[in-house]
Amino acid sequence: MPDFFAVFGQYIAYFPLLALVCLLLAGLNLPISEDLIIIAGAVLSQDNHSLLLPNLLAIYAGVVISDFMSYWIGTRVRKGLLVSRHIRKLVSEERLEKVRYYLDKYGILTFIVCRFIPFGVRNTLFISSGLTGLRLRLFALYDIIAATISVNTLFFLVYHFGDEIKENYRLAGIILLIAGVIAVTLIILLKRRRR
Repeated sequence: MPDFFAVFGQYIAYFPLLALVCLLLAGLNLPISEDLIIIAGAVLSQDNHSLLLPNLLAIYAGVVISDFMSYWIGTRVRKGLLVSRHIRKLVSEERLEKVRYYLDKYGILTFIVCRFIPFGVRNTLFISSGLTGLRLRLFALYDIIAATISVNTLFFLVYHFGDEIKENYRLAGIILLIAGVIAVTLIILLKRRRR
């Protein structure tokens, strides 16, 4: 039986390409975790320093291009050229109004905050930006700045503190599990309260 890590190690140089493809698929609103790809890239770069720049560039390019893909989808829906029940469910009229409000009131801060929130919030923001008619130049400026901040923050936190995380993975897993349970419980309670 072949050693999984030895086999995987032979193909580690292809991770930047894999990361780019996965992030582009995430731009099509497929359930692929952007954060997980960034974390994996940082951990692999920590073990193989020659992959640091290729991983970071591929991840950054994939993140920005996928954001533009989501924005483009929003513009197509706004113009009536693309109709999708999935997108309508993801971007309800209520969510769209919230995004308009936050974009008008806070501008780039909306992008910076949303870049740090996983589970579809990012794509909702980018699709909604296209739906609301946010100018492409403004979207590009907001998104590139926000992506630079969020990708570098997560990537280099894991890159520099990955050893401590690996050593304490059980504790980190328990903390993440508890945080996840609390988050799901709060979401359920908030939905019930709204009803």
